[in-house]
Amino acid sequence: MRSLYLVKQGAKLVREGERVRVMAEGVKLDAVRPEELAQCVVMGNVSLTTPAVQALLRAGTDVVFLTRSGRFLGRLSNGLACHVELRRAQFRAFEDPQRALDLARRFVTGKIENQRRLLRRHQKRKPSDNVAVALGRLRRSLAAVEGAGDLDALRGVEGAAAAAYFGCLGALITAPGIVFERRLRRPPPDPVNVLLSFGYTLLGNLVHAAVETAGLDPYLGCLHAPRQGRPSLMLDLVEEFRPVMVDSAMLRAVNTRAVKPSDFVCLSDEGDEVERQWERDAFEVADDPDAEPPERPILFTRLGVKKWLSVWERRLNDRVYYHPRGLRLPLREVIRAQVYLLARHLEGEGAYDSFLMPQ
Repeated sequence: MRSLYLVKQGAKLVREGERVRVMAEGVKLDAVRPEELAQCVVMGNVSLTTPAVQALLRAGTDVVFLTRSGRFLGRLSNGLACHVELRRAQFRAFEDPQRALDLARRFVTGKIENQRRLLRRHQKRKPSDNVAVALGRLRRSLAAVEGAGDLDALRGVEGAAAAAYFGCLGALITAPGIVFERRLRRPPPDPVNVLLSFGYTLLGNLVHAAVETAGLDPYLGCLHAPRQGRPSLMLDLVEEFRPVMVDSAMLRAVNTRAVKPSDFVCLSDEGDEVERQWERDAFEVADDPDAEPPERPILFTRLGVKKWLSVWERRLNDRVYYHPRGLRLPLREVIRAQVYLLARHLEGEGAYDSFLMPQ
């Protein structure tokens, strides 16, 4: 199973016999059987014919629509994996304050521990005082997780850990011309923030698809409070994988120079159609619709997107030891395995433990 990324603007996905084929400017490109696709990611001005959509839905392929700048718009799903009894167990578990808090602690513990492991791995190669200080703060945050008496306190612990982690993440970057000072989402002001934001979107889509396939309700979680339209359970499960999947892939991309500063464009020309499109994309999802658009947003070039997706796919296919099954799995499969581990836990079959990256 693999993912298909449709990023060439103006391309079209059509059905051709038992396959779906990418067409661009009248030229036939890749063709694949829908049954071989776990996910089809559509970015920007790319169209899908009705027969192609029907083939993807029959195959159970998750179809995700993003803007050209990588922001999530929506998804197509055949909705065949709605297990009522599992969802009832999920609702009962999260209505119990103690069970919800216990599970939220596990998500936060996994996230902070994976942040520590990523920093320690790079600290061994290139020691840094800033990283040493951050490791101490993360160790104290881990100790504070069990003492958090409610979800609000736990979120405070997680926020403090994130501040310490992102405050030193830039020290792990060795590539010239790439600087990271802090995590900013709207808008991402530099290449690293663009990589992280796009990576978290891709990760979230994979987790969301796995949650739906398992039959869980993606909108009812515990660490992230329920809110209209927010897939809280997906966001809960994403936390432990952020350092493992996205942050490590970002460091691989920039430190090996697979992605360079030249793969980004700073849009300063007010007459640029790409910039106007970026501003429309930002307004569609902005928390404050009255906010002024940033003066100099930064975007991937088309080649930059392809480079990042190549690094991302390599990371998804990296094999790691997965303790619950006692074997090595691609990280893509670990995501699905963790979702099913959670489903069994909610039904009363064993405990849920976050996945921890190798030390």
